[in-house]
Formats: sequence, C-alpha cells, structure tokens
Amino acid sequence: MERMNPQAELMNPQLNLFFDTSQASFYKKNNQNFINALTVQQLPALQNLALLDIYLSGGNIVEPHWHPNAAELVYVVSGELIVSVLNPFTNMLMTYRLKPQQTVLIPMGWFHWDLAVADNTHFIAVFDNNAPQTVLGSSVLSKTPKEIFQLSYGVNGEQLSQVLSPIKGPVVIGPPAPARGGDGVQWRVGNAQRL
Repeated sequence: MERMNPQAELMNPQLNLFFDTSQASFYKKNNQNFINALTVQQLPALQNLALLDIYLSGGNIVEPHWHPNAAELVYVVSGELIVSVLNPFTNMLMTYRLKPQQTVLIPMGWFHWDLAVADNTHFIAVFDNNAPQTVLGSSVLSKTPKEIFQLSYGVNGEQLSQVLSPIKGPVVIGPPAPARGGDGVQWRVGNAQRL
C-alpha cells in the first residue's frame, strides 16, 4: 500500500494533526525504562520530522547505535543524561552531561549512546526524517561472525563468542536483567552492585 505524500496528506479533508505518544510503544524494558514513538506511521501528516519520547531510570542506557538516514536532537525534560557521540572525522569521543532544557545535536550517521545518571530521566529525541532508521550495536555484535572479529582485530574468536553469547537479540535499553542463577551482579555507572 503506497502512502500519500505529506503535502497531499495536509490537503486531506480528514486531516488529523494530533497523536498521543503514550499510545505508540516503541520499546519497553519495564515501567521506568521505555520509549514511545511518533513517526509518519502514527501521524501521516508528519513531513521531515519524527520523535522518540524516552524514559530511563539511573544506570540504564539506550544502547550504542546510529541513524543512517537522520540527524537527531536530544532534549532533556527531567533528570540527567550523559550523551556520548563518536565524531567520524576526528575519531574523538565527545561526551555531554545534560540537565533539563539542555540539548545536544547528533549528526546523521554518527555512532552514539544515551546513559541516564538519575532516576526519572525523561528526554525527547527529535529526528529530521519522518521514518528514521536505527542500526543497533547489539545487532552488529550478535550478527558479525566470530571469525570476522578474529581476522579484523586479532582477538580469540571463541572467547569473544562466549563473551557476546548473552546478546540474543536487540538490547535497545540496557543493562539486561541478570540471568536467574547468575552471579547477581548488575553493572551500573562506574561500578557493580549486588542485587
């Protein structure tokens, strides 16, 4: 089914310009860590715009990722957030600590992640594309054959495969809950805490 172009959508007699993002869950880890979405799929009148409405508790992270078709503007509503961005031109890692009403721009295609350092962190990620694409770090790690890591980086492929074995699919918001019967350690910012 082909979608109308955005200009034609604006002339639609049944035009709707409203959407409740709480009705569009993109990802939910639990009641304190979740992402709601607003893209052209939810609101067809969107033109070159989309957003993710993100809630994190302290120590939770939106996993490393990049958007091959969109720049992103991160705006903090509440809490405190560390945003790290890898500049592909200088190979420098730029890290920003954001508080409410502060923003950071992530250019299109730049590798980045978002780490909540306070509970009840709420931020909005605004994109300059109405259907932004995301490539997740967990997908890169879990889909790359161990032999390729070994050939590329000289690491022991078997050991790396074992280290990466807990990654079964997309992480999106980490850290994952500790496995039952595991060691009970959950990693937090800068340390490990026993649960």
